[in-house]
Amino acid sequence: MQPYRRFHSQYRERLSLADGTWAELRMVRREDAALLREGFERLSSRSRYQRFLSAKPRLTAEELSYLTSVDGERHVAIGAVTWSPSGKEVGLGVARFFRQAHAPEVAEVAITVVDDAQGKGLGRILMDRLVEAARERGVERFEFRVLAGNVPMYKLVQALAPCEPEQDEEALCFSVPLAAPVRGGSEVLRSLLALAAQGALTLIGPTCRWRGVSRVPPPEVAYEEEARSP
Repeated sequence: MQPYRRFHSQYRERLSLADGTWAELRMVRREDAALLREGFERLSSRSRYQRFLSAKPRLTAEELSYLTSVDGERHVAIGAVTWSPSGKEVGLGVARFFRQAHAPEVAEVAITVVDDAQGKGLGRILMDRLVEAARERGVERFEFRVLAGNVPMYKLVQALAPCEPEQDEEALCFSVPLAAPVRGGSEVLRSLLALAAQGALTLIGPTCRWRGVSRVPPPEVAYEEEARSP
């Protein structure tokens, strides 16, 4: 018999964000395509670039189908919504992971929070829930990407959970155990990955190590913008 999971298809959780906004967390569904499209349209150009590494104008029908085709096992996505004055759902953010077919104990992770919901602690909340959902499913490691020029983020990763990144064309690729004995334990992991809500962490395409990438030394150039934690 399958053990009890908190994060199943009917999971719902209401909570208050740092500014008092009420939000609800729930699993993403196929019928959320319109909600996802509307949320994407509310992202700034900077947020879109840092999430997709391109000036992406819109999500295609195929991309919307892929991002909402969540099976709850290989692909898990937790969305955050609030409500308009008329009672209509308004998307705030999504955290998701994709388990690798050849190594299901490893998952690629991505978080997006719309600009007007950033700085309210939602990134940290979503990361908390995503880590818990991953552990329920036997995931042992998250892999994620940092824009290659982001020196402050690189130094933060090295200070909290030292690891040697790999590099593809535009990003540094990190691998972090969910139960890693890093300084501060799981709190460090949450703080680190919650930076994804500000665009500091991105997931675009396959994991770096499966694309013939090479290991690189620490970057030497300064970065123009500091990563901000939610």
